[in-house]
Amino acid sequence: MIAPPWWFDLRQYRAHLQQYSDEELLDVYFHIHPVRYRAHYLCVLRELRRRGIKPHIAPRPFATLDWDLPQWVRALGWLGYSPLGSRLMFGLLTLLLSLLLTGLALVPIWLAVRLIRFLDPFTAFVLLMGAVWAWGAGTVLTWKAGARGGWLFIALLGSSAALWGFLHTQAFARMLDALQQLLRGSGGWGVGW
Repeated sequence: MIAPPWWFDLRQYRAHLQQYSDEELLDVYFHIHPVRYRAHYLCVLRELRRRGIKPHIAPRPFATLDWDLPQWVRALGWLGYSPLGSRLMFGLLTLLLSLLLTGLALVPIWLAVRLIRFLDPFTAFVLLMGAVWAWGAGTVLTWKAGARGGWLFIALLGSSAALWGFLHTQAFARMLDALQQLLRGSGGWGVGW
């Protein structure tokens, strides 16, 4: 469908918007494409501001995966209104998210060590650096999710707990044994004196 002539002239479009009722104007606001029709969208915004209308946008925290832990806590109903309950839930979510993210980043390292038949010192060193990277990635991603200030300590605690669990696996013992081969001089890079 070809647009009417008043669509192409922004002055006529503004005049046309002034004739709309509040409901019709809100309908245009929620259905106009703000990137494709930027000038028209700005005209709608100006008319909304002129009338003193603020569009009410329903909260949809779980509609897409949005990295915003405070918004997740507010979406949990009564916990969003209880200061103590919301802080406890936020701390628990921060701890669990950092634990989960670090654990997920450590799984490929654990699998690699399990699947490699002979683990040389260089590979062990690279995998050990990958474990350190996984710890940092879990902490940083939790920080990006909203764990700021003192909550970052809880994120560090969760990531450290996941790394501590990894350090007590047979995979880490194999990595450590491969690195000790270099110091003992029995293989590795041929440093044995």
